[in-house]
Amino acid sequence: MSSKTLVFGDDGSPSADLAWLWINSHAWPSWRLEVVRAVVPEFVKVSAVAPVPHEWQPGNPRTAFAETCFDDVVQLTIDQDPRIALTRHTDLLVIGPRGPGVAKALHIGSTAEWLLVHPPSPMVIARNGRPTRTVMVCHDGSPSAQTATASLCSLPWSTGLSVEIVSVDDGRADVERVVDDARQHASSIAASVSVTILSGDPTKELVRHAARRSPDLVVMGTRGLTGLSRLRIGSTASAVAHATDHSVLLACDPDQLQVGS
Repeated sequence: MSSKTLVFGDDGSPSADLAWLWINSHAWPSWRLEVVRAVVPEFVKVSAVAPVPHEWQPGNPRTAFAETCFDDVVQLTIDQDPRIALTRHTDLLVIGPRGPGVAKALHIGSTAEWLLVHPPSPMVIARNGRPTRTVMVCHDGSPSAQTATASLCSLPWSTGLSVEIVSVDDGRADVERVVDDARQHASSIAASVSVTILSGDPTKELVRHAARRSPDLVVMGTRGLTGLSRLRIGSTASAVAHATDHSVLLACDPDQLQVGS
């Protein structure tokens, strides 16, 4: 069985340290870890060949705990804007939020904000370093929500989780069918699965529910937007990711990508 790859976007900040702790709080057998440090070049060279990551030996390299069980750990650096450097497909991308406090954890212009609009891969924005035991899966029946749920189930430490499927009945989907499909999927890995149906504004209700339950991880699908569409009012997933103080796993179904003009 070939190894899967976890890419850790490391900018050396305190929030990256937090994300590093989150990674080390889980076991990753049969996974490869790439610690990627992207540095914006002082002078931008015009070239037909895009820069590629290369191995390096930082002064203080990230050393994974033995308990993580990674097959391989490599330190990579690339002379490129982090937002572009991390926009490549991998099995899981892990980054930390930027800025102090919940309200400023994701602010306009940050790498996290950029990647949040359309995660290039399943992506975790880690806000704490504790292991994941309880998960809140926000499901609206969309392909992206299905992709996010499948991403959770593919993680090597997902077996034995306590999962709550949460859906908001706002009249746009058959909620009973949505939660039933999600329950069946989550039941393949979880130790326990419960279902909660809320009503009202999806963003407000999901944020309130997350605050009440305080899960270790919130899982959501996010609608992909590129080009000028990035400037439109964000999706529910984007709004929840901004408002909650929990770690968040986001994923976007590739076929749902909307290309702006």
